[in-house]
Amino acid sequence: MTARIEWRTKGKGDDALLFIREFGEAGDTVMKSWDANEGLIEDFLNDMDGLDTANSQLEVGVDQRHPEQWGNLVLSRAEQGGDVLAIDPEIYWDKIFYWFRSRGVDPHPARRH
Repeated sequence: MTARIEWRTKGKGDDALLFIREFGEAGDTVMKSWDANEGLIEDFLNDMDGLDTANSQLEVGVDQRHPEQWGNLVLSRAEQGGDVLAIDPEIYWDKIFYWFRSRGVDPHPARRH
């Protein structure tokens, strides 16, 4: 499977971004995680420059290596190129409202007021 970064959620404000790739025989291993915040999600949605995956080694514990353990999938993007691989539109728009629109901001820097 393609190396990717996923946005996952367990509920309001309990979100994480995950770097996932093959590791050993496992095809979908969480290699690295970031606690989500407004700035990190904005970066993920726009250009993913702030998400350092270069030379990423296994940085999560054995009990955190399955993506599903981190909650529901919001959005998945390919590590290289940023193509959208999967999205749950209902959860996505709920999260955009939670992190941005409820505060009167837009996640795209060119649209800031």
